[in-house]
Amino acid sequence: MGLLRKAAGAGGEPADRIPGGRAERQKRGPGLLGRTLTALKNKRLEPVPAAATADAAVPSSEALEPPRAAPITQLSIELAGADSVQISMPVRVEARPEEPAQAAPEAPPKAQATAVAPGKRSFDAVLEEILTAISTLRAGMELPSRMFTALTTLLGARKAAFLLYDPVRLVYAPWAVRGYDQTTLRRMRIPLGANEAWNALANGRPLILAAPALAQFQQFFSSREFSAMSRIVLVPFIADDTLIGVFLLTDLESPLTTDEELVECLARASEAGAPRVQEARAARVAAAVASGTRPEAVSAGDETSKFLDAIESSRSPLLLAALSLEEFTRGVLLSHHDLEPFRLHEDLVFFLGSFLADVGRALPVRQGRFVLALPGFDRAGLDVFSHQLSLFLHGLLGDGQAHDPTLAPRILKVTGWPAEGADLRTLVESLSAT
Repeated sequence: MGLLRKAAGAGGEPADRIPGGRAERQKRGPGLLGRTLTALKNKRLEPVPAAATADAAVPSSEALEPPRAAPITQLSIELAGADSVQISMPVRVEARPEEPAQAAPEAPPKAQATAVAPGKRSFDAVLEEILTAISTLRAGMELPSRMFTALTTLLGARKAAFLLYDPVRLVYAPWAVRGYDQTTLRRMRIPLGANEAWNALANGRPLILAAPALAQFQQFFSSREFSAMSRIVLVPFIADDTLIGVFLLTDLESPLTTDEELVECLARASEAGAPRVQEARAARVAAAVASGTRPEAVSAGDETSKFLDAIESSRSPLLLAALSLEEFTRGVLLSHHDLEPFRLHEDLVFFLGSFLADVGRALPVRQGRFVLALPGFDRAGLDVFSHQLSLFLHGLLGDGQAHDPTLAPRILKVTGWPAEGADLRTLVESLSAT
């Protein structure tokens, strides 16, 4: 028997009453070590990953690096009970694989810069609109003015003119205009070979002129217009190797980004438009001249005496008539907003001279008003004369549509010479004042 049991027996205490004896241990339950082992069995521990040990057996450069095994941490277990004991022991806990760090959301891609500046349009879009407008224009004498309206609108032109060649006066005169004062409209008669820039248009390419090259065009503008001018754009219209017209611009807000694009666009426009202008105007004027002869057109600046000298030489009785084309002129201008009235009057002078080539002569009095001298003409034929003249003018300037009777030429007053016994000059002056 051990010392403890002997001591207990000596003290008269039963063996199962000895503190810590079997009976007491059975009463109190398992001891500290047993309780610890039981707790450890119930505690779920994560196994050490096999990869960690496998890596250690493989010699490699990575083996020289600090081990990447799961970190050692302390496991604390608190045992409840009267003799509560807290045990700490090292336990290897498997580290979860690191999740890849999420990349920061990418910033939205920056808008790619376009070749078109703010407020501008692409070259292809502008050119397509211009070429479509030119190709869809109705044929007729009015086509140049309609083309001018289309070009100035699409190109943002505030001051521009379309100058067509006048074969009688040998100048390029405005047929359609926008924005210029009346003084400029009277001066804008540019002759053949006017200056070096004008001659350079024969190359067929548009020109953009700035100071000091502007000085060579000063005489064709009023002082007010020229002082506000910073550049001139000249666009030649060439057909059959002939410069038939010039599109002139001095103030525009171009929808295109660069002057190079503007020049190229205008070159393409003139290339497409020149044949149509030639067909519409030159062919019509040629057809208006009877028997292939060119009548001598009487300009607005001719004096009455020159007219009288011409009709007195006929030595035939004359029928004199005051003719009004004012209503017809208003109708044409309403259909062509950019058509220059004075240029229309000059063309009417030419066309009327063509119509009268084998019949008589016309004296322009003012815009839309004329005095006619018809040698050997019978008054009874004036109705037929007026009707034929109306058909002729509407065919040239009336869009090819049936003529409007309200816009027909009107005979205001008729007199005869020398049947009425008055002086010829007095009769002509009286009709001019009608």
